[in-house]
Amino acid sequence: MLMAGSDRKVTLWNKEGIKLGVIGEMRDWVWGVAVHPGTNCVFAGANNGALNSFKVEFDKVHGLYQERYAYRELMTDVIIQHLVSETRVKIRCRDYIKKIAIYKDRLAV
Repeated sequence: MLMAGSDRKVTLWNKEGIKLGVIGEMRDWVWGVAVHPGTNCVFAGANNGALNSFKVEFDKVHGLYQERYAYRELMTDVIIQHLVSETRVKIRCRDYIKKIAIYKDRLAV
C-alpha cells in the first residue's frame, strides 16, 4: 500500500499497517500516487503539477547454515526451513526485515 500527503513523502506500507519505508520525496504536497501494473514503477503527482516516477526494488534477504535455510516473506515475516525434513516455521516480526543471519540454533533478524 502506498500513502502520500502533506508531508511530501511517498511511503510504502504492508497490509497490516507496518511502515516499510519512504519511496521518494517531492517538493510540494502529494495529491496522487499510482503503481504501474506489471512493473516496479510508482508515479506520484504533486500540488505544483510535478509528476515523478520512482523505481522500487527489494533485495533478497536470506541466510543458510548447514541444512537450515531462513528467508524473508511478505517483508515482515521470516520462514525457517529445514532442508532435509522439509519442515517450515513462520515467525511474524511485525517490522521491516532488512537482514537475516542464521548459525546453529540461533537466528538474528
